[in-house]
Order: sequence, then C-alpha cells, then structure tokens
Amino acid sequence: MKRRVRTPSEQGFTLLEMLVALAVLSIAALALVRLDAFTVRGAADLNDDALAGIVAANVAATIASDPAPPATGGASETVSNAGRTWRVTRNVRPTADPELLRIDITASGGGGRATLTIIRTAQ
Repeated sequence: MKRRVRTPSEQGFTLLEMLVALAVLSIAALALVRLDAFTVRGAADLNDDALAGIVAANVAATIASDPAPPATGGASETVSNAGRTWRVTRNVRPTADPELLRIDITASGGGGRATLTIIRTAQ
C-alpha cells in the first residue's frame, strides 16, 4: 500500500501562527475587560442620577402639596435620602400667566445630579 505524502500546508499550525493568534485573542480580551469597567462605572453613574431624580421628585411633591405657594426667588436646603446627603436648590419665578409659578428644582450629591421643573398655582 502506498503512503500519501502530506505537503507542509497540511501538517497543522506553526508556532509563529499560534503566537500571532494568541496575541490577537489577548488584545481582544483586554478590550472586553476595559469595556466591562466602563459599563460598571456607567451603571453606577446612572444609579446616582436616578436617586437624585427621586430626591427632586420628592421635593416637587412637597412643594405641590403645600397649600401656601413658595416665595419667589432662590432657596437651598440639605436633604437626607437613601443614606446620602443631597443639596437641593429651587428657583421660583413667575410665568407669563400671573396665576402660575415656574419652580426649577435641582438635586445634587453623591455623584448624581437631576433637574426637575414644575408649574404650580401662585395662590
């Protein structure tokens, strides 16, 4: 029986080819690890912003449910919520309609920041 002779291209990968493939795979893996770190940081930032939005919404609900309208101008206060201290500023100003007030509320702290605007009656 005659034995078939294999050409060099049929004998498998060379050591150099394996090293190149391993280098390409390593670069791709490092890129994915770095992308994962950005994703984790982005999720934490979104969490802080969401909490700031909740704080701003709580302050807006308090202002909207108060029978007396807020005084025009700016005010600042410190609020504790979700185990953190938040700095809440509000700016009250009249609108084109004299019976309505525009209230801009900004909550910031713990790396998060949110702004909310509500309209409320001036009476």
